[in-house]
Amino acid sequence: MRGIKLFIIFLGIFLSTFLIAQPKTTFMPDNDLNLQDGLFDNGMTQTDFNNIIASVEDYYSGVVKNFKATLVINRLWNDSTVNAQAYQEGNIWYVDMFGGLARRPEITFDGFAMVLCHEVGHHLAGFPFVEDWAANEGQSDYFAMQACAKNIWKDNPTVKTIDPIAKKYCDQYSPEDLNLCYREMNAGYSLAKLLGALGGSPVSFATPDKVIVKRTNSAHPNAQCRLDTYVAATLCSMQWQDSVIPQTEAESAEYLCTSNIQARPKCWFKPTL
Repeated sequence: MRGIKLFIIFLGIFLSTFLIAQPKTTFMPDNDLNLQDGLFDNGMTQTDFNNIIASVEDYYSGVVKNFKATLVINRLWNDSTVNAQAYQEGNIWYVDMFGGLARRPEITFDGFAMVLCHEVGHHLAGFPFVEDWAANEGQSDYFAMQACAKNIWKDNPTVKTIDPIAKKYCDQYSPEDLNLCYREMNAGYSLAKLLGALGGSPVSFATPDKVIVKRTNSAHPNAQCRLDTYVAATLCSMQWQDSVIPQTEAESAEYLCTSNIQARPKCWFKPTL
């Protein structure tokens, strides 16, 4: 009897440790941009921060529930970390959103929303994976624009200004809902500018990344490559299915674009089919 009790105690400790130790995925590499928190004012208030999170949470809580899980988004406004992260503990799927990221000068309100969409994408976007449960960075970027943005902004696609090259892309490839395309392009550019500032490299719609990887890169692609991913996903007209988390390359190809400029860029994705 004593041996059985010890086994149960050991098993409980092991399972608790396993749940706590699940790896976390982050939107961008570790950085010290938190040291600049308070030096800028992009107009974001805590109320804005909470409302943007709610707009994504309201839609995706139900989606996650269909996978027998609960989505928990931690609103860490007072934390100066310039990042965001996702992780799972059993059937609780977490996203941590930090005030330090929300207050960055490069981040627009829509850009911040797309970071949250990216983190939700780690849970839902599927192949290719970086962990058993987590879509990799490029796939999460693609999901943010192809699926999440179109879901949360479909009833409010208005935009005031747009980069002329981004506009040309939209006008050529997305004639059905140009304003939504413009809005997504602006949001993607906001994120790419932040990533470029971290790496010291400018980004532009006019200079797509010419790198072709020999195998899929599951780390954080460079800023220009990520902008190219936002462009491709924005222009993709395929309908993402909320009821599916694609497990293979063939399955993922059923729900996103696989050719021309709308495909996942080869600066991070190596197709095998």
